[in-house]
Amino acid sequence: MKLELRSKGIEMNDRLRNFIEKKLRSALGRFDHLVQTVRVRLTDINGPKGGEDIQCLIQADLGRAGVVTISETRTTPFAAVARASQRTNRNLSQRLSRLRTGRRGR
Repeated sequence: MKLELRSKGIEMNDRLRNFIEKKLRSALGRFDHLVQTVRVRLTDINGPKGGEDIQCLIQADLGRAGVVTISETRTTPFAAVARASQRTNRNLSQRLSRLRTGRRGR
């Protein structure tokens, strides 16, 4: 699984980078053989105004099975990444289950 990290308006220090890698490896580890690339983009939506303005966008490329995209907005980049990685895990699990059983979403 290839991991691409980008940030806009947020300092991507080693602590944050390690946290993102750890969370994604934990959340997507069982899908490692299926996920080709994971792109994570952190954006400070409101700039210095404050509030719930840190957006984490995760895109997991599954090759022929498509792309799973999750967006989460929280007050800190750590909270946004943690929640988005949980949602990505659940979404991937549901998508792959549907593909295995041949069911389509609504």
